[in-house]
Amino acid sequence: MKEENLQSQKFVYRFLHRHRENRFVVGKFTFIAVFGLLALVGTLYANVPQAQAATGPICSGSEQAYTVMSGDTLSGIATHYGTTLSSLATTNAITNPALIFAGQQICVPDATASATTLAPAQTSSSDVASMITSVFGSYAGSAMAIATCESGLNPGAINSIAVGNSHAEGVFQILYPSTWSTTAEAGASPYDAYSNIVAAHEIFTRDGNSWREWACQA
Repeated sequence: MKEENLQSQKFVYRFLHRHRENRFVVGKFTFIAVFGLLALVGTLYANVPQAQAATGPICSGSEQAYTVMSGDTLSGIATHYGTTLSSLATTNAITNPALIFAGQQICVPDATASATTLAPAQTSSSDVASMITSVFGSYAGSAMAIATCESGLNPGAINSIAVGNSHAEGVFQILYPSTWSTTAEAGASPYDAYSNIVAAHEIFTRDGNSWREWACQA
């Protein structure tokens, strides 16, 4: 009986000793893994550019400074100002055109200096008039007057005078990106005649069939 008890005690001792060693090893490797993970996260965080308001480059007299807003893309900004993606990237030494951040300031080359510039229209005035009639229905008369006053029915009309970070664009001279982004057409180009007309109709109806947001009044 004593021999059996002695063997049992030895078994328990070996089991506890082995368990303590395993727990130490597991704990050691757990600590190393956690420490390594934290170091990796810290490295990645340190190398990701932060969306902070940058001091930005010093733009020349022929360039226009623009502060990137949330949702902007470099190609969208290029289209907005009538320039090219490659020109915009080169001017600002942007190596990855897909990587820009809200608050970043960039210089737009060949910014227009005139009060209003008309970009080449892709749709004729008669086509624009037909679209306005189709979208606005019984309000087509007043809508036509507003669009004619605002842009001369030119889908590529751009007003270079900024309101905040936005410019009036398209047939109905809707502020882009501020007002434009509040419409269902936010994903489309403000220079697309039909999209601009549909967005104008949306703004018109949500204002209670009022033209109060336009400089021209019917």
